[in-house]
Amino acid sequence: MKRSLIFFASALGVALFPVTTTHAQTVPASPSPAPSVEVSAPPADNSPPPLPPPKPAPDDPKMHKLAVQQFVAWQGGAVDRTRYSDDVNAQLSDDVLDASEKALAALGALQSATFKGISQAKGIRVYVYTMLCEHGSIDMKFALQPDGKIALVFFT
Repeated sequence: MKRSLIFFASALGVALFPVTTTHAQTVPASPSPAPSVEVSAPPADNSPPPLPPPKPAPDDPKMHKLAVQQFVAWQGGAVDRTRYSDDVNAQLSDDVLDASEKALAALGALQSATFKGISQAKGIRVYVYTMLCEHGSIDMKFALQPDGKIALVFFT
């Protein structure tokens, strides 16, 4: 089982993942090829179902552009909070943003973004991209609210 770096996740008001708190935790360096960011789990009796694998779908150019823009923003420490929901903003502490930036920047420059498909959980569409960088790759998963704000983002 690979060790993970827990960063950040937030859910829509309908609770795709009923996480009441999130936190940043650093994990000692390991020989794994890329850092991983996961959702912190709620108590076992209230565990959400795992996100199903993405189903193939056409890549929407607007979603692709948003994924690349947001990945580069997270990697460069320039996250635009106005693009995120109030729930997400409530969890974006300086520590979370700093830890995220360091882990994603360690991957090196973004080389390509490959759309893997869309996962559906509780009626919410979660877009899944693999971000290939100079020194590794990481999956980026995000969902939007009806108003277009980002309601969920995490890297694994």
